[in-house]
Amino acid sequence: MKTLFTLLISAFLITACSQGNAQENMTVNDLHAIPFNDDESKVVLDVRTAQEYAEGKIPGSENLDVLKTDLFTTSIKKLDKDKTYYVICRSGSRSLKAATQMKEAGFKNVINITGGMQAWGAANFPVEK
Repeated sequence: MKTLFTLLISAFLITACSQGNAQENMTVNDLHAIPFNDDESKVVLDVRTAQEYAEGKIPGSENLDVLKTDLFTTSIKKLDKDKTYYVICRSGSRSLKAATQMKEAGFKNVINITGGMQAWGAANFPVEK
């Protein structure tokens, strides 16, 4: 009986810990529907290269290149962990990596944007240069 109880508690703890780090995803349609209205608690974080970012970005977004690993790691330490970050890249792969790293660093509200800027552009949502 004690062994069964220990196994159940262990299973519960493993599940609870893994759910705490579960990755949230959102489509570009969902992101576009969010009213940002100068709400500083919400940040669109574009993790593409500076060159990609300069070619077209979501208005009001911030850029932090995830491929510059050391700089990215150092830079996220300076970000406000209480804000909600909507992380986007070209297609969704780098943003998933960045969002996972941010969650592991203690950020509570990090959402990966699936489809990335390719999906954003395909939906004809606003892009600025």
